[in-house]
Amino acid sequence: MTSVLPASSTTEADVRAMLRLWTTAEYRGLVDVVEELLTDDFLGVDRAGHVLDKQAWLARRRDGRLFHTTFTVDPVDLRLHGDSAVAVGDHECAGHDQGEIFGRQCRITAVGVRDGRLWKLASVHISETPEQAGSSG
Repeated sequence: MTSVLPASSTTEADVRAMLRLWTTAEYRGLVDVVEELLTDDFLGVDRAGHVLDKQAWLARRRDGRLFHTTFTVDPVDLRLHGDSAVAVGDHECAGHDQGEIFGRQCRITAVGVRDGRLWKLASVHISETPEQAGSSG
């Protein structure tokens, strides 16, 4: 698996390929690939609402606190804005977090940016679906 995705033009296919690679790398625990895909100033909000910078996001996998048995993102509603993209989709994740088993359906918002010839992930926000949160808004 390669972690270098050319972005010779701002296309939906390039962004979707980057998101598929990130999803696969997160699922398989390929921390080095995830690290390459995240911008240096990456900010993520995990399923528990914690705000994590790039190093904190990666540390959970490196130290074994977080292990996924499921990690999917589908379908993705994508908006392109020049050298940036916003993707919203359904996210299913399951696994172990600090020894605790979890599994849930969530929503995910991912912000991608083109960095030279590559698409990278600048931000991810994971939240409960309205059905799980028990509200409509």
